[in-house]
Amino acid sequence: MRSLSPLLTCAAGLAFLFLVGAPSVAQAQSCSSPFFVEQRFPVSGTEETRWRLCWEMRNRNGLIIRDAWFRKAPNAPWVKVIYDARVAEIFVPYHTGSPRFLDMSGFNFGSATLTDKHCPRGVGGTLLSRDVCKEVRDRGLAWNDDSEVRRGQELVLWGVIDAANYNYVIEWTFRDDGVILGRVGATATNLPGIPLEAHMHGPIWRLDIDLNGAGGDSAHLSTHTESFLGLTATDTDPIIAREGGRVWSAPRYNAIHIHDSNLRNANNHHSGYMLIPLRNGTPRHQENFTKNDFWVSRYRSTELAGASVPSYVAPAEPTVNTDNVIWYYGGAHHIPRDEDGEHVNGRFEPLVAHVMWTGFML
Repeated sequence: MRSLSPLLTCAAGLAFLFLVGAPSVAQAQSCSSPFFVEQRFPVSGTEETRWRLCWEMRNRNGLIIRDAWFRKAPNAPWVKVIYDARVAEIFVPYHTGSPRFLDMSGFNFGSATLTDKHCPRGVGGTLLSRDVCKEVRDRGLAWNDDSEVRRGQELVLWGVIDAANYNYVIEWTFRDDGVILGRVGATATNLPGIPLEAHMHGPIWRLDIDLNGAGGDSAHLSTHTESFLGLTATDTDPIIAREGGRVWSAPRYNAIHIHDSNLRNANNHHSGYMLIPLRNGTPRHQENFTKNDFWVSRYRSTELAGASVPSYVAPAEPTVNTDNVIWYYGGAHHIPRDEDGEHVNGRFEPLVAHVMWTGFML
């Protein structure tokens, strides 16, 4: 097995660049047990990388991540990555036009109680509270070169919002190579009364990525363009100079690249994270907040509602070398299936909706 460097170098091409150079401000623990989580990788043997973070379970938003720091080596400086990451809204429009639920701002849904059945120790689970599960997992093949191989590991925190007939699994994953994943899973039962009607589950994530601290961050729209004949291609990364929304295009492999003006890697290049959508479609509706998939706004502590993001970016202010918030809108399209239930004696049961996921990778 090779050292960690080839694994991280490979990951840099996907979502993460070496975080070295000018270190962030001194890492400080802003919470205490059980809300403080620290995880070293690998789990056993010589330490190579480590995460520190805080979590909070809140009505409406579910599981929130605060103050996440990453260290790429035991002798490397801690680098702050996230100040606050949360699901800001889940929009659920049904295909006939009604109902159209805003499951977070429209209700005050709380968390579901978890047990050892949800979070078994046999698969690395630990209940941090009655409603938050921590899992440390083998994440499978991370790198391979002929006979040389590297398997990866990850820390996963998740909880469940009890949203009437639906349960929403809010999941955050922190991998050993510095990658972060956010996912929402919709499950439980279809809506009574119209259990066969197709609908969308559209989460909006609010990501306050304070890379190397609050100030000095900028966002770019990464775009891939094929030539007219498809023989050549170019990749561009224009800066997003002012607040506003951007549309994700699958043929253009759009992603949002966030970098800090003072944080550079061993090659003296700007270090950064790239928000890469994990999706199979694009939900569009009459509501203005659904017209774009990415939004960039200036940080304001009171701007927390996903459905209000268009008003947060008007009038548009500069977003270069400042404290920005990235918003990402995804969608899971639920077409009820035979597996979801059946008609029995004139009633549709058992109304089972298998979990459907949507999310992103940083």
